[in-house]
Amino acid sequence: MNRNELDAFVEHHQLSATNVDLALTLAGARPTPAETHRFAVRVLMLAGMLSLAAGVVFFVAANWDALRVAGRFALLEALLLVSLVLAFWRPPPQDIGRYALLTAFVTTGALLALFGQTYQTGADVYELFLTWTAVALPFVLAGQWSVLWAAWVLVLNIALALFCGFRPDGGLLGIIFSPTGLTTSGLLLIAAVVNLALWALAEFAHRLVPNWLRRFVLACALSFATWAGCLATAGRDDNALNVVWVVVILVAVGLYSARRRLDVFPLALIAASIIAIGTSLIAEASTPGLDSFVGTVFMLAFWLILASTVSGRVLMHLLRKWR
Repeated sequence: MNRNELDAFVEHHQLSATNVDLALTLAGARPTPAETHRFAVRVLMLAGMLSLAAGVVFFVAANWDALRVAGRFALLEALLLVSLVLAFWRPPPQDIGRYALLTAFVTTGALLALFGQTYQTGADVYELFLTWTAVALPFVLAGQWSVLWAAWVLVLNIALALFCGFRPDGGLLGIIFSPTGLTTSGLLLIAAVVNLALWALAEFAHRLVPNWLRRFVLACALSFATWAGCLATAGRDDNALNVVWVVVILVAVGLYSARRRLDVFPLALIAASIIAIGTSLIAEASTPGLDSFVGTVFMLAFWLILASTVSGRVLMHLLRKWR
C-alpha cells in the first residue's frame, strides 16, 4: 500500500491519531531498523568517498609549490587507479564498485584541471567540463547508478552554461556555432533542447531512471529556457523569435505533464519560469526616474504576489486531483 492509498484510507474512515499510527505500522509504511541502517551506511560511504577525492584534490592545490609536476599527477593517478581496482574487484551494482566509480569520475575532472593548469593549454574553461563528460562517460555507463548520471548531467550543464554565458569562439562548440551567428538566447535554447532530449530518454526508460533524476534533468532544461526567455524579453537579444521557442518548450512540457497526470513538478517549473520571465519583462519596461522606480517596485511586488498565489493554488488543486 503506497502513501496515496494510505491517505485515502485514513481520510475515508476518519481515523484518529492512534489508529493512524497503527495503520502505518500494519502497512509497513515506516522504514525498518535494517532499512535505516542500510541508508545510513550508504550515505556515510558516499560522503567518505567524496571526501577522500576532494581531500586529495585540495592537498595537491594546497601543496602546489612543494610538489613537483610528477608528484601532483602521481597522487591523482594513484587515486584513480585505486578506484578502478576497487570497481573491478566489486563491480556494480555492488555499492563499493559504484562509490569507486564515482571517485574515479571526480578524479578524472581533477586530472584534466591539473593538466590544463600545469601546461597552460589555452583551452576555454567549458572545454574542460566538456572533455570531462566525454572521458568519464564509460565510468557512468559502467556504474549503473543514478547518482553517477546526475553528476554527469551536472558537469555537462556547467559546460553548456559556460559556453552560452561567455560565448567563447574557441573549442569544439565555438567552431560549430560561431559561424551560425546565433544570439546568446539561441545558444541557450540549444542547451535547453539537449536537456529536453535527455529528459525524453529518461521518460522513455522511466522504469530504470528514478523520478528525482528525471526532475533534475528537466529543471536544467527549463532553467536554460528561462534564461533565454529573460534575455529575449529584456531587450538584450536582437532575436525576438526566441521568445516563441521558449513558449513552445513550456507549452510542450506542460501538455505532456497534464496528459500523464503523474507529477506536478514540471508544472511548478513552468510556473517559476513564467514568473521569472514576467519579472524580467516588467523590470525592462520601466523608465528611468524615481517615480518610475517606485512604481516598478510596486508592480513587481504585485506581479510576484499574484503569480505566486495563483500558481500555488492551481498546483495544489492539480496535486490533490491527480492523486
